[in-house]
Amino acid sequence: MLLMTILTQTHGQVTLGTGIVKIEFDDKTIIDFYTKPADTVYSKRIEFFDDKAINSWNIKNLKTEQTWLKPELLWLDYSQVNFRCKSTNGEWLELIVNNDNGQTYWIKKNKTTKLLTWEEYLKQMFAVDRLAEHKQKIRIQPADTAEEIKYEGRDCFQVKSLKGDWIEIFTTNYCDEGQNKTEIKSGWIKWRRGNELLITYYTTS
Repeated sequence: MLLMTILTQTHGQVTLGTGIVKIEFDDKTIIDFYTKPADTVYSKRIEFFDDKAINSWNIKNLKTEQTWLKPELLWLDYSQVNFRCKSTNGEWLELIVNNDNGQTYWIKKNKTTKLLTWEEYLKQMFAVDRLAEHKQKIRIQPADTAEEIKYEGRDCFQVKSLKGDWIEIFTTNYCDEGQNKTEIKSGWIKWRRGNELLITYYTTS
């Protein structure tokens, strides 16, 4: 059974949206998804439960639900179910439920939903690194013409701030047990290009 899906690579032109909605669920949480906010009958539903057979959280009929449920992050072992938020409408949130094709549904805000901006979300990450296929230089300012910071060592950065397409990063000492060759207190890389992520992020070690 697939309990972990991390979708932090590119997904064509699927929008990054305005931020991330984290579902803070327990074994009684039920999330109803609607085609539009005015609907009174849900189109999809997921039900969480404590699966004693695998000693982890689970979703009822997960294999069936995963035909349409492909969110930003599905990692039940760590209580992480996160969606990109495309838009909001009062008490309603439009979620991208499928990062492959951009399909969206609406859910209503409640105590289980936590909406974060991309800046708030990325600042919570254990680490981020640059995509190998889009290797980019680290700059002293958020500009392509800014001076490059020469960096040697494994990519393992944390996020200090966000400015447009750029994030301000700094190095940590827990990825390489203090063996990073270059310490960066403040540097800038691009985290997106249009709707394409240029980084991989890690929510935990």
